[in-house]
Amino acid sequence: VPVAAAPEAPRSGADGIAYKGPLEEDVHGGARHASMVATMWSNIPGHVRASFQAHKSLDSAPKGSVPQLVDTALAQAKALVASTGFAPASWTPAAAPYYDGQYPLAPYRKGQTAAYHYPAVLVPREHANRVPLDMYVGPVFQTSDPDQKARAREHPLFPRLQGKTTLLLAFSAQPLSGLFTGIRQWLDFVGEEFLACKNTQVLKLHCEEGWMNRRTSALTKFHLRRQVSDDELFTTFVYRGKWKWDMVHAMHLYNKELPVVLLVDSLGYIRWHAVGLPTDEATALFRSLSKKLANEKRNFV
Repeated sequence: VPVAAAPEAPRSGADGIAYKGPLEEDVHGGARHASMVATMWSNIPGHVRASFQAHKSLDSAPKGSVPQLVDTALAQAKALVASTGFAPASWTPAAAPYYDGQYPLAPYRKGQTAAYHYPAVLVPREHANRVPLDMYVGPVFQTSDPDQKARAREHPLFPRLQGKTTLLLAFSAQPLSGLFTGIRQWLDFVGEEFLACKNTQVLKLHCEEGWMNRRTSALTKFHLRRQVSDDELFTTFVYRGKWKWDMVHAMHLYNKELPVVLLVDSLGYIRWHAVGLPTDEATALFRSLSKKLANEKRNFV
């Protein structure tokens, strides 16, 4: 008489997980928990999920953190004095003209989130702005190991740009100007193709105006290094220096609500730039011009 085989013991651990149909259709009891699970699908707050969307207007985008009262009062005072026409150029809130009109830039409309202020060609080096020599930045990498502390010190950004074509992405951590919003969108569109070109690199730079931001840069690094991979700890930086007008002008940091994309040549000159979220036209220009710049013969003129 044949002996019946013993029933197979249920598998334990990860091997025992079985993937079935939708939870709502589970007649064995799972359906009654469907509504509760739907509200717990993610630990990301709703306002953060909303910021992941490609908003067409700043009015529909999530609002950023409220600036400190002292920073708000100072900005309003400068804007009031600038309206009289007797203030220095650095007090003017609007972006100053570039290249004396020789290289037209994509226009900006109030509330626009799509990329703007980008040229249709590579700006020749003799007309391009150079990354400031005195702009000191610190990597998000931090350590208590005395032998490694030197690697975490602040250093000028300019030497890091020498010898390579660089995609420099500046962000302020506002809803549309964050690592997982505006910066991620640009990298998804052009990052992989850019790094496939010879002798290129991608750097990320946190820049935000305000007395409080300068005093809390260590806390900013603490949060940022938990949002980047280990191989990006030394390519993601935080700037905590003074908010100088020439730096804002050269680096196109006049709109903290949106990310800034800078294409920097091997000598540290910004040859192409854009402010805002990627568009078909802006990304197409970046792809063609970045390849041209990566293959450009290096000269020191």
